[in-house]
Amino acid sequence: MKWFKRVLILLLALLILAGATAAYLVATFDPNEHKDRISAAVKEQTGRDLVIEGEIGLTLFPRLGVSLGDTWLSNAEGFTDEPFARIREVELSVALMPLLRRELQVEQIRLVGLALNLERDAQGRTNWDDLVEAAETPDEPVEPRLERVPGEAPALRDIDVGGLVIRDASVSWRDEQAGTALRLDPFNMELGRIRLGEPTPLEMSLRLHQEEPAMTAEMDLNARLTIDLEAQRYDLRRLVAAVDLSGEELPADLSARIRADVGADLAAGTAAIDDLSVETLGLTLSGRMAVRGLDADNPRVSGELSSDTFSVRTLLRELGEEPPETADPDVLENVSVELAFEADADAASLTSLAVRLDDTRLTGNARVSQYDSPAIRAELDVDRINLDRYLPPPADEPVAPPRDAPEAEREGWPDDPIELPVEMLRSLNVNAGLAVGEMIINGLTLTQLSLTLSARDGLVELKPFSGRLYEGSIEAAMSLDVRGDTPRYAFEQQLRGVRMGPLLDDMSEDGEGLLAGTTRLNARINTRGQSVKDLVSALNGSGDFEFADGAVKGINIAQIIRDAEARLRGQSVERTDEPNQTDFSELRGSFTIRDGIVTNEDLSASSPLLRVRGQGNADLPRERLDYRVNATLVATLEGQSGRSLDELRGVNLPIRIRGPFSDPSVSLDLASVMEGRAREEAERRLREEVTPRIEEQREGLEEQLRDRLRIPGLR
Repeated sequence: MKWFKRVLILLLALLILAGATAAYLVATFDPNEHKDRISAAVKEQTGRDLVIEGEIGLTLFPRLGVSLGDTWLSNAEGFTDEPFARIREVELSVALMPLLRRELQVEQIRLVGLALNLERDAQGRTNWDDLVEAAETPDEPVEPRLERVPGEAPALRDIDVGGLVIRDASVSWRDEQAGTALRLDPFNMELGRIRLGEPTPLEMSLRLHQEEPAMTAEMDLNARLTIDLEAQRYDLRRLVAAVDLSGEELPADLSARIRADVGADLAAGTAAIDDLSVETLGLTLSGRMAVRGLDADNPRVSGELSSDTFSVRTLLRELGEEPPETADPDVLENVSVELAFEADADAASLTSLAVRLDDTRLTGNARVSQYDSPAIRAELDVDRINLDRYLPPPADEPVAPPRDAPEAEREGWPDDPIELPVEMLRSLNVNAGLAVGEMIINGLTLTQLSLTLSARDGLVELKPFSGRLYEGSIEAAMSLDVRGDTPRYAFEQQLRGVRMGPLLDDMSEDGEGLLAGTTRLNARINTRGQSVKDLVSALNGSGDFEFADGAVKGINIAQIIRDAEARLRGQSVERTDEPNQTDFSELRGSFTIRDGIVTNEDLSASSPLLRVRGQGNADLPRERLDYRVNATLVATLEGQSGRSLDELRGVNLPIRIRGPFSDPSVSLDLASVMEGRAREEAERRLREEVTPRIEEQREGLEEQLRDRLRIPGLR
């Protein structure tokens, strides 16, 4: 046992010697005397000036500690005169004995007044490039460091830090190349006792200011931080953050309150945000997000978000915007959103979307790829929606000028340029599909609506467009071409079996359309121009139509005939309870459009009463109508609250419709018809009554003459 006692005595002697040496060093060594040597060494290694204006404090036992007063490092050559880094106060101490057990025990670390000045010049150089180069090119070769094998114990078995306090820190960033300037000031953070694998309280506050455009963000954060170096896992639990934004570009000051659990597992290359809740602008968003492949070249983010039911009107008011005025003031009050998404460096996908908009349900998905030239693919399904509820309320109608007003007094088509986002349209790469169970727009009801929108290199096409429309079907295609200097528009449409009466009734503002009947319609129209006036003047196309078992509303040909006949005879005009329309069993025709003028030459219609032929044109640029209808009576008017006009049966009755669209005149020239009819009747009577009598008298006179001229004895 003597050897054991000798060892103890030796160890005790070594401890006494070490303590005495430490005490001597502390008593005799003054680190402040070496400020110049420290500054010179930094100058030699970096080429920068290190100025230590404050005192250097040093303790060696039982804790190795250092404190530093006001100290700054000069900026890189070619940048501003402001120091690159500055600190007012630093305090740090480490227990010596636990280091022998590979344990790091640190008292609270304090950094006060840390200021970093980061810059990039117009050529892209930063004011820390020289420091990085100096660190990467040592004077002596360095032995390569062995990589740590996952799962292997770290060099330190335990780390115990009494706390970390950062007060009044600031970081400025000025980028001359990008023209941006940011300043983080102040930044404060306080961590409680830090032990590996154990949670510690974290408090942090900061203020971030941007110069142009001026914007400020402030944040206060509290959480529980856990660091596990061996498992390479880092967690922020029970995170609560309050964020306030203000600035010139924002419509209003914004505030948000955020709650979440955040974690990162670097060994697995994953990170996650769970139990996320964001309260802002009168709504609450909740959800989760996850990141996979942190250790790969292309990490992938996925997540889910949902909102509570909120009011869009309230949201807009929170943003300092006035809600839109809508025909139905109760819309935009019950809205909610649910979505799931995925994204990586190559593409982003909205894998599912569910939106509740008042009484409407929307579901769909979307994908964006090729971020530098985005390619968009999307699908959207809508159960039913009444768009008229969301449109502005109808404006008061202006009074139309009188029919005989000079052309200059008519308002005409708008000549203001249509502001199309041409460059945006040319950059679009879109393929999107829409399906709607039922949609009402401008009073028009469509069901089973389906359409595909495609856009590429300035050609936007809406085709096919199909749906059910008033017991019939519609198929259409539309396109907008902005590849040239002047936008071009094209439209094709086919209607089959559509009940035109209810359709036009719903479309017209007064609830009454011009036509009724089951319809077949084909139309192909194109135009070009920069304004509505240009578009109307450049309209070209053709089409044909057919109506069965219908009526032309707004004109009662039978009543027009009765009125004209009564005036001609000097009789009072009879009024009936008949609707102001002309019924027909069939109406058909075709049309052409040339430079905005619609021409029809082959209108034909038939009914038990009339046979109608029509021709004329509608001048759309001048908004004037000039049309002639030739009606022929094929039956008596009796039974329709009128006298019998058998004398007009089979006679062509010309009806002229002309004038401005807003108030066309309808006239029938019955006087000339009656005069012609009278001449025909006179000629008929002359042929049927007078001529036979003259012939009889002629034969009698001839007989008398022969008797007088007869010679006796002769026959």
